[in-house]
Amino acid sequence: MPDPTALIGYVLDSPWLLPLLTLAVICDGPMPFLPSEPVLFSATATAVADGDRWRVLALFAAVLVGSLAGDGLLYGAGRSSTALLRPGRRDHGIGAWVRRHLHRRPIVALVATRLLPGGRLASVTAAGRVRLPLRAFLPATVASSLLWSAWMTGMGVLLGPITHGDPLLSMLAGLVLAVAVAGTAAVARRILRPGARPA
Repeated sequence: MPDPTALIGYVLDSPWLLPLLTLAVICDGPMPFLPSEPVLFSATATAVADGDRWRVLALFAAVLVGSLAGDGLLYGAGRSSTALLRPGRRDHGIGAWVRRHLHRRPIVALVATRLLPGGRLASVTAAGRVRLPLRAFLPATVASSLLWSAWMTGMGVLLGPITHGDPLLSMLAGLVLAVAVAGTAAVARRILRPGARPA
């Protein structure tokens, strides 16, 4: 039976990790079940524990490229289809908030929703759906992608001293951290939702 620690260590050190991570980030807007964030946390924690700063920078660059490319695809999908986001379905929620603010404050709208569950899909497709001009969309998506990539890579950097580079422990810590981040964002979204009432 293969050693899970050795197997995970092989995956995290694989030369294929960076392109696969980029591809996962491209696709995780419409497919949030892809494990891009836990893998990023784990790989970054291992690189930090090994003292490999170039690996950390490469991981940051990989997810940044994936984020920008994925946003471009979602924006194009929003411009060409009404199926992903139908205006007027509800008077509240991420999509409605983004539609109200996109033309006046596109950077704020895309950055503010990026860390929320489903926020990337809702905000970027909304930008395409309302025909936000490219000259406004591009700086907004660059700002939101930089913020998200730095935040997620930074989380992995914080895990490095905790896991001490152990591949299995890094992967488990990455999974726990990904669930914690998603859970916290979901709670914040529910609390801040317009019309929400305290229990």
